[in-house]
Amino acid sequence: MHFPTAGGPFFRHLRLWHAVPASLVVVAVVAFLVLLPSDGARSVPNSPCRPADSARGDTPATPDLDGDGFVDLVHEISDTENFDVIVVPGSAHGPDHDRTTVLTRDDLGVPDDIQTGDDPWQPTIADLDEDGHADLVVSGAAQVLWGGPKGPQAGGPHGRVPLPGSGYDTAPIAGDFDGDGHTDLAVFRFSNEDQELVVLKGPFKRSGAPTRTVEIPSPVHEGASPVLIAGDANDDRATDLALYDSPWDPPLLFTGGARTAGGLSKKPERLPEGENVVFGDFNGDGRQDVAIGRSFVDSYDEVDTPHRRGQISVRYGKAPGKWVTMDGGGFKEGFGTRLAAGDFNGDGCDDLAVQLTKKKETGDARIEVLRGGSEHGLGSKPWRATKRSVPGDDGPVDGTLFAVHDWDGDGRSELALLGADTWWITDGTDRDEASFPVTPSKDQGP
Repeated sequence: MHFPTAGGPFFRHLRLWHAVPASLVVVAVVAFLVLLPSDGARSVPNSPCRPADSARGDTPATPDLDGDGFVDLVHEISDTENFDVIVVPGSAHGPDHDRTTVLTRDDLGVPDDIQTGDDPWQPTIADLDEDGHADLVVSGAAQVLWGGPKGPQAGGPHGRVPLPGSGYDTAPIAGDFDGDGHTDLAVFRFSNEDQELVVLKGPFKRSGAPTRTVEIPSPVHEGASPVLIAGDANDDRATDLALYDSPWDPPLLFTGGARTAGGLSKKPERLPEGENVVFGDFNGDGRQDVAIGRSFVDSYDEVDTPHRRGQISVRYGKAPGKWVTMDGGGFKEGFGTRLAAGDFNGDGCDDLAVQLTKKKETGDARIEVLRGGSEHGLGSKPWRATKRSVPGDDGPVDGTLFAVHDWDGDGRSELALLGADTWWITDGTDRDEASFPVTPSKDQGP
């Protein structure tokens, strides 16, 4: 991954693993209960949230490459000539920067003729060959570094998922789209000649070959390159697929488990307008809810932001036909630029981290957290606001929302913020748990 300024292609293509940032937020329908942060994992009053130690079988897979039970911080740095994947292992104290490993293009087996874009990504981590170990899928080449007891290793066995044609700029995302119990991959192909959604059915051979490849005509307008995100919006255990951030189309949702070749519904559902989509269980009923952010800020700051607040639209799993819309932040503050879901107080309900960005190309950002677990789901007022900055050539560069996970395994999620060459891991209450440079020092070995 590389690290451009906020609002550039990085923000248009960033994917979050868990369905992944103090102004008042006005709710459009009902008043929500607002809660102060908790110093211990306890149930929120009037909330159906389960305790932090309760089993949640529907929790998505987390990026744990070495199988030690701690989430790893994994990111891809690339430009037209160089390509690296940096792995910061997880630990009881969060990401352990001292054990950082850098996997180069040669380590990963990415061919020299593969052109990579100038953006940071989160590679895909999934057990494709069903050997019980997490595999690493990187770049638009869909290169696979196979896992083992200690995780994927530099120079270790690798393969490549054969993608039809050309025109891919991100690694495929993982999910069981047909509900058969095997991990599949999905990726969007865009080119001047042919656009399509490609589903690669698992299990995968060690060469990288899928059981079957299904090509679906593009559901978006020509020239669009939407972001893909996986979740389960209807609680049927088959993975659903959302496409968003197409300039000419609203977010779309394909339902998984359909009787089609790819396992996805023939036609996608049109969701409310917005620039990003995230899945999370905000009311603790065991079903994933859908949240959509709409900041009204232009992707390239070429059009003035209208004099209005940003919005979050939420559809709860218990009421699939109803959308609740909340306005947030101040006028022109870009509330809803980025979203990420995570349980920051360990009460069993997901909270919603929301990034505010006035100008996407200038790198300004702050993150507000809306509390989950009230009687109706998300609270309408920010629980905490977080902002981190580092000096830059053209002024301060703010830390932007990269991912949300329970990095230290304590039952509560943390925010991973990225700004210039710096990571911040915060606990959701504006307190740093770790801060370290993105690039390891030259004398630091793998």
